[in-house]
Amino acid sequence: MSGGRFILEARGIAFDYHKPIVRDISFGLRPGTFTGIVGPNGCGKTTILRLLDGIVRPLAGEVFVDGERPLSGMRRKEIARHIAMVPQNGGLDPYQTVLQFAMQGRAPHLSLLGFETGKDEALTLEALEMTQMTRHLRARVTEISGGEKQRLLLARALAQRTPILLLDEVTANLDINYQVELMRLVQRITREQNLATLVVSHEINLLGAFCDRIILMTKGRVLYQGSVGEALTREHLQQIFGLDFSIRSLTGSRVEVLPVIEEETSYATS
Repeated sequence: MSGGRFILEARGIAFDYHKPIVRDISFGLRPGTFTGIVGPNGCGKTTILRLLDGIVRPLAGEVFVDGERPLSGMRRKEIARHIAMVPQNGGLDPYQTVLQFAMQGRAPHLSLLGFETGKDEALTLEALEMTQMTRHLRARVTEISGGEKQRLLLARALAQRTPILLLDEVTANLDINYQVELMRLVQRITREQNLATLVVSHEINLLGAFCDRIILMTKGRVLYQGSVGEALTREHLQQIFGLDFSIRSLTGSRVEVLPVIEEETSYATS
């Protein structure tokens, strides 16, 4: 993991949809680091990703790229050369092949005429190779499995060749084997490509197993941020979810989190 300045940083950002959604959020991402955001439904996790990607503008505060460059002063195509997003719903076109869909990631780098070059195709093929999707190049996107579709969405983002990668519930609706495989893949690519990667997920144990840092959110605010062991504590998780938890340390800095399920008292009726 790299030290030094943040490559993407939120400073005191706030946003609302007629009521506060995100309030006074500050954190940063460094190259080579895999960061996870966890929190209950409605706490503002996806909104933060949209703010970091410039899809919506903060009502207060600012997002900075490469130290001191405000995101608000950058055009959409320029942002897409710095930040790639893997959304929950990737809008897969049933008529496209796997290669055609992944090639969309090169759009921010195309000339005004919009024609792909041999270099664009080579970079797209490299992204498909990284995500183990090259054997499906000519397949329609409707012909691949759910896990393969998630890897394809990741390949499209990697084809953008950005230093920053944002992922929104990338393991949602996948079997556990695909979840582990995908998170391991994202972790490896983050290291190999020296990316600053941020993932939003409800899967606390996946974040605890693969992330370097965790941001805990509740009610639109950051409750705590730090290393996995520092963030995923019984006290912190109780504050967020209102449940008791059992935390078990695993090898390295990983942890396993289990909710403590109290047996419900039954009442006999006469």
